[in-house]
Amino acid sequence: MYMACDGLNSPRLQGGRDETEAEGSQWPFPDKYHMRNTRILKVSRAQISEVPMEVLEAAQQELVNIVSLDGNRLREMPKDLPLLSEHLTQLVLNKNQISFVPTNISQYSKLTDLSLSNNLLCDLPMELGGLQLLRNLDISHNRFRQLPRCIYELERLESLSAHDNQIRAIDASESGLGGMRELKILNLGNNDIEIVPPILGKMQNLRELELWGNPFRQPRHQILSMGTSALLSYLRTRIPI
Repeated sequence: MYMACDGLNSPRLQGGRDETEAEGSQWPFPDKYHMRNTRILKVSRAQISEVPMEVLEAAQQELVNIVSLDGNRLREMPKDLPLLSEHLTQLVLNKNQISFVPTNISQYSKLTDLSLSNNLLCDLPMELGGLQLLRNLDISHNRFRQLPRCIYELERLESLSAHDNQIRAIDASESGLGGMRELKILNLGNNDIEIVPPILGKMQNLRELELWGNPFRQPRHQILSMGTSALLSYLRTRIPI
């Protein structure tokens, strides 16, 4: 547990840490003046396992809308993070040890960017599908064996990175990826996909489709190397009449 001291409120920290703190404290969190000026709470590679309530209370007061806590030792999302749910638009939790996402994720109704890469996730709660402003979702480098159903409810999602998991199949039906009209970037590389459904070719809104590193035999590497447009065109020719 970090000692709060006067790290959040001391005017001495407005322009940076004072000499005493720099020498004797391991407080890794930004002071309230920095958060006021940037609207960002960022703590990277600091080995933290929790975020003290007073830090999130200060972030709430300063209307922080971006939280980045990548490269730490978090085992779960900070329990007091909902304090920021009214304003939060970007949440980055990459490279932690998070094994689940709580159902209260639905409270973050203004979230547009959510990055959960490099954690221990194997599923996501259905409540995440309520994030109707979400545009970018990164769940790469986790333990997913299938794309969570809640993802198909994200009507405005434009970019989905799910590479480097253990995903075995692609649901390209209208109730799956095929119904995601705004999706432009889909990365499913380095998974365990054995079959690429031809109806995936109907997703002509896709601008980038990455499927490298999977065990399927068709399409062949030659087709994959021709780019997304050629790949989608090839898949459409394989749709049964």
